[in-house]
Amino acid sequence: MKTKYLVTGAAGNLGSSIVRELITQGADVRALVLPNDATADYLPGQIEKYYGDVLNKEDLERFFQVEQGDEVVVIHCAGIVTICWDFDQKVYDVNVEGTRNVVSQCIRSDVKKLVYISSVHAIPELPKGQTITEINSFNPDNITGFYGKTKAMASQIVIEAVNHFGLDASLIFPSGICGPFDYAKGIVTRLLVDCCHGKLPVGVQGGYDFVDVRDVAKGVVNCCSVGKKGEGYILSNQYISVAEILKQVHIQTRIKEVKRMIPIWVASLSLPYFEILYKLKNLTPVFTKYSLYTLTSNSAFSYDKAKRMLGYSVRPFVRTISDTLFWLRQRKEINF
Repeated sequence: MKTKYLVTGAAGNLGSSIVRELITQGADVRALVLPNDATADYLPGQIEKYYGDVLNKEDLERFFQVEQGDEVVVIHCAGIVTICWDFDQKVYDVNVEGTRNVVSQCIRSDVKKLVYISSVHAIPELPKGQTITEINSFNPDNITGFYGKTKAMASQIVIEAVNHFGLDASLIFPSGICGPFDYAKGIVTRLLVDCCHGKLPVGVQGGYDFVDVRDVAKGVVNCCSVGKKGEGYILSNQYISVAEILKQVHIQTRIKEVKRMIPIWVASLSLPYFEILYKLKNLTPVFTKYSLYTLTSNSAFSYDKAKRMLGYSVRPFVRTISDTLFWLRQRKEINF
């Protein structure tokens, strides 16, 4: 009997990092990627690639078919991360209905384990000064921002499958993920690129808890074997200000430092201008109503539980910035 790892959203930054971590441990991996997703070409060659969509139940049924006797561990990474404030049908469909489809297929296929990648945004924010820890019941009405609401709804779907169908599932709550191999260019990667290209005359005050994608990937893989049924684990690091990130870019590249940090309220007044500018350039904005809100929110997350139960550990964020800059330079995205 062997264990087969099925990873949805495998072409994303976290999904691909999980795949690479599994491969280093000699695991048998099957990856679900969207048709025509160019980033799937960067996945390790020794994995099985299945092209399909979590919104298509027939695709999932085929994806879950394994040899008789194989044990199946599912890591559900597929989702859309967005910094938009308002309702988005596609985000809802993928994050909520896609998770419902995966959970239903896990129950039908009698999988050994499901690890669902939720988000710290699914956990209600506490007043500043209070530490945020894991919860085991989720209500979107307690969450600010549409993305967090969808992750709360999806997390509750997983918990209900545990409680009502006996599914062995654990949840992972990463904070702000960043690091190398970010082919889709998340918010921190775009911030680094814009800074290196001199497109960031000012920064904004505030910050968030940012964590290296490789540390999260190791935590997720560990959760597959030691994560407890119905339990969730915060995989975070520490609060990092925007100013600190931009200072590190200067230190490591000698590019002119962005020193001026404007207050959030000033940045908020400028949002209509930036929305027009990014739309004209066909670019995804770095600063939106939701991202600015996040930079002022309480991000005092505790990863003590993951440290105790999963053997979770984090590397210095300076190294994350350094490795990401090096990777971007290798890809000729930046030059210094």
